[in-house]
Order: sequence, then C-alpha cells, then structure tokens
Amino acid sequence: MFYPRLKTLLICLLLKASSVLAQSKPNIVLFICDDLNQQDVGCYGNVDVRTPHMNALASEGMRFNRAYAASPICTPSRSVMFTGMYPFHNGAQMNHFTVKPNTPNLPQYLHELGYRVVISGKTDVFPLHNFPFERIGEEFGQYAPIETRLDRKKETVHMIESHFKEKGQQPICLIVAPWVPHVPWFPNRRFDPDKLKLPDYLVDTKATRNALASYYQSIEAADSLLGEVMVAIDKAGQKKNTVMLFISDQGAQFPSAKWSVYDQGLRVPLIVRWPGMVKAGEVSDALVSLVDLTPTMVDLGGGKAIDSLDGESFKNVLLGKKNAHHAYIFAETSMEPHFWYNYTPARTVITAEGFHYIRNYHPGVQFITHIDKVERNAYYFDTWVAAAKTNAKAKFLLDRYSYHPPEEVYDLNNDRDEFENLVDTGMRTSALRDLLDKELKRQGETEEMILSGTLPVFFDRSYTIKQYGSAADLSFNKKLWTPEVLVVTAYLGGIDKGGVVCDYFGNFKLYAYEGRIGVVMGDGTDLHSEVLTAKEGQLVCKLSEKGALEIQFDNNVILTAQVKENLMKIKGGYVTCGKVQGEELGGKLQTFEGAITDLRFTMNE
Repeated sequence: MFYPRLKTLLICLLLKASSVLAQSKPNIVLFICDDLNQQDVGCYGNVDVRTPHMNALASEGMRFNRAYAASPICTPSRSVMFTGMYPFHNGAQMNHFTVKPNTPNLPQYLHELGYRVVISGKTDVFPLHNFPFERIGEEFGQYAPIETRLDRKKETVHMIESHFKEKGQQPICLIVAPWVPHVPWFPNRRFDPDKLKLPDYLVDTKATRNALASYYQSIEAADSLLGEVMVAIDKAGQKKNTVMLFISDQGAQFPSAKWSVYDQGLRVPLIVRWPGMVKAGEVSDALVSLVDLTPTMVDLGGGKAIDSLDGESFKNVLLGKKNAHHAYIFAETSMEPHFWYNYTPARTVITAEGFHYIRNYHPGVQFITHIDKVERNAYYFDTWVAAAKTNAKAKFLLDRYSYHPPEEVYDLNNDRDEFENLVDTGMRTSALRDLLDKELKRQGETEEMILSGTLPVFFDRSYTIKQYGSAADLSFNKKLWTPEVLVVTAYLGGIDKGGVVCDYFGNFKLYAYEGRIGVVMGDGTDLHSEVLTAKEGQLVCKLSEKGALEIQFDNNVILTAQVKENLMKIKGGYVTCGKVQGEELGGKLQTFEGAITDLRFTMNE
C-alpha cells in the first residue's frame, strides 16, 4: 500500500530535478544605455536626475565605480562588447566600420552553450550577419524618429512573456539596446535648467543648461524602459534566475566626453544584479572594461575561458571571491569617418592605481566632432566659443576639448575632472608610456598604422587606398566627388592568383584572378577578359557616367562593355583595396593574393 505514495514521491523528485537541470544556466539580460556618463545616474551621485530603476538595481546588486568603455564611440564600443576583443583585434576601430571577416562573437559563444540570444533595439555592429542575434524591436532600433526610441510596441516585454511561456526550458540572453539618451535628446519637460548642478567639465551658458536638461530628460526615459524590462522579468517569475547587467556604451555627447578618451568619455555605469549570488548593495572598485563583457557572460553561462580574447571574466568579482580585476585597461579613439580632415586618434591606459595616460597622435590638428559641426538639436557649442572670449574657465574648457597635447597624465584619485596634466612633472610618465607601448606591441598595432588610420589619402582630383585598406562613404564630400568619368589605376602583381582589386561602394567589384581581369556588377553580372599571359602590369579602368567601360592592362585594351549608368556615384558602404569589407569571399572575389601598388581613383581625367 506504500507503492502509490512512493511512486508519487519519485515523480515529484524527478520533476524537481528536471526543473533544476533546466534552470542550471541563468538567464542573462544586458541593458545598454546609449551615450550615458556614469556620474549622471542617481546611484552614482547625481542629485538632479531621477533614475529609480537604475538605483533599485544597484541596491539589489553590485555597482562598479571603475568600469570603462574600450572606445568612446558607438560602433567600436559595441563591437568590443560583443567580441571580447579590443578594436584593433576585431577590426572595428573607426565608427560605422565592420569587424574582420568571421570574427567570433557573443551570440555564437552563447548558442554553443544552449542559449537563445536576442537583441532588441539598436545593433550598430557590422556586418550584422556576422553576429547571429535573433532580432526584435527593429522599429525602436532605428535612429529616427525619436518617438519610436522607447519601444512603443512593447516588443521587448512581449518577447519576455512569450519566451518563458513557450521556451522556458531554454536559457535566454536578452540584450535591450534603446537609442537613449543618444542625441537628439527628448524635449525637456521636467527640469528647471537654472537650478541644475552643472558638471565642472561643461561651460556654464544658458544653451548648455538647456541641453543638459534635455539630456537628463532622455536619461529618465531610459530608466523607465529599464523598469519595464525589470517588471517583465519579475512577472515571469525569473528574477532569481536572471543575471541583469546595466551599462552604457560610452559617455554623453558633450565636449571632452563622447568621442574623447578623457574619463568622461570612457567611464560608464555598470550594475549587476543576481539574486542569491551577488550580494545586495555591494560597491566594487575593481577596474573592469567593457571588453570583459563577452568573457563574463560566457563564464556565467558555464563556458570555458577563451584564450584569444582580450577581455577576462569578472564573475569572481561578482561572487565576492575577488576584489580586484585588471592591473590596467586600454582604450582608444580612431574618430569618425566624417572627419577625415581632422583625424585625431588617441590611445590610452588607465591603471588600477588611478593613473590615466593618453597619447594623442596628431596633436597639431584640431579635434572636431559632431558636437561642433553637425549636432542635431540643443545646439550650444557656439555659446562656448562666445564665452571663451571673455571667460577664462570657458576658454580653458574649450581649448581642452579642441586641442590635445602629445601626451597627458592624470591622477584620477585627486583630479577626476582631469584638469591638471601631470606629464611634465614626471609623475609615472615614463612607466605609463612604457605600459602603453607594451600593450600596443601585444596587440600588434604600430605607430604607422595609427597615424594613417582607415582613411583615403586625398589629392586634388584623386585619392589612394593602400592594399587591404578601405574607406567609408562618410569620408567623402559627395557634392564635390561627382565624377563624369572615373579612372581606377594600379600596378598589379601576381594576377595568376590574385582576387578582388577593389570594391567600389558595392556598385562594382574589379578583380584580377587566374589570369583574367574583369568586373562583377552590383547585380552579379560578370564581365571579364580572356586569360592573359602577363602576370603583372599596369591596370587602367575607365568608367563614364553613361556606362562606357574600358579596361587596359599592360598597355593593351582587354575589355570594353556598356554597363549601367552612374556607377561611379558614391553610395553607402566602402571603397576597398584588395578585399571586400567585412567579408571573406572565395574565387575571383577572394582577398587579393599578390601585390597591388598605388591603387588610385581619379575623377574627370
């Protein structure tokens, strides 16, 4: 008579064991704010902004005081987050650029561990097909209009609800990435600009205060969306089995913050809640970087350490097993392709002791960004310029933003605003200089590489691209670059193997492969020569706006054809030399095996 009761007990134990096994891997939710300074969150000390959900997350988890982005620019920073590799290693150093072909990444790693990996909202990594996210929320993942930026369709919340009803046995990694508080900021509705406590790194003008109020309004909107996600996780009964991480990708779009490698551009909020595993209300001074996100999330999911990554898991810091993490972290800015004419790269290291060393590679060039050239709303920069004429502090802050010395050293323990450059005092300068040199050598990036960057070299009516280099369409003034005739020239060696010579913004791809020279048009049409006897020679490709194509090689015309009109016009994408940007293709479009010397694009000659 005890058998039925024993059978029932065994069934219950088996069901419980099955449930435990199903939940052995925690769910992971990563909420990424866009362009948010650490100091502008309530739990980090801001008294003006209301961020109740960010604050609640901190009170229930661990708040990191010394978390840094690896780049103060959207695409490079997010590429670092999702690959665990610094920009030079993953390839996305300049904004809007792709990672290297077939770069391993977070969704791939987590898929191998059995996770469903979903991104809701902004992606901003390229090429997107290289990152096998399941995508939702594409409407609020768009830059404009700003009215869609807060997931008005509630796709994120609905996905959370449906996942745990329909796929509850599968752990999920959900990345929520709204475009807030990225500019354009929401109109100010709540703040009195005159009563705001203005950060010391900003020039105190009426326009600056109005801009700050709009920025704060957008932060509060981001906090509201975070609250919706937290509530949805709670309602699904998954709070205890979910690691929730809150970060931003870099600092706010104010001078000497976003785009720069000053502390305001790199220091970001990082809050982690994991009930029962991370002690509530903890504050950590461990030095961590967003390059650590991928290895940490892999570690949380039960994966092994990946030796090829630059980042390291800080899981043991979360669990209270360690108090420290890195001895130093690295960051860089390679700027925006819009501003090829003021390319001002910088490389930097920050140490656990609190010293910050910055090396500026073109110190004689004015630092220019969207802030002073193409800002979309709440424009305030002209008031800085005006104030600097009569106000000493305004002039100091404006000059600090616009002109960078070759080297800078700051003691973050005593000068968080980084107003006193200690490079000439000798305080740690030599050791910090050596530390950066050591890190750059480890990564394999040379000074020559940094000085040239991913940019064309412009001449009067032409530009050149070095072999295996590329340039984005954003580097070109399309009003000026309107050729009636485009001439592409280069000296080619090794065309018996060869591959792609250039990809011209996806309009056509010029190749030299297995002795043939030809072009693949945007629609896939392949036009090519007969097999040539010469393995090297001068290439001249002429294309008119009417579509007349002529290719010469080794002083002989080898191909003529009539193709589509206006193929020389620049459109979104890249112009390359010896490769297809972000792709590893085969056959005639393989990465060029041979030498391409002096690839030049000339108009109207």
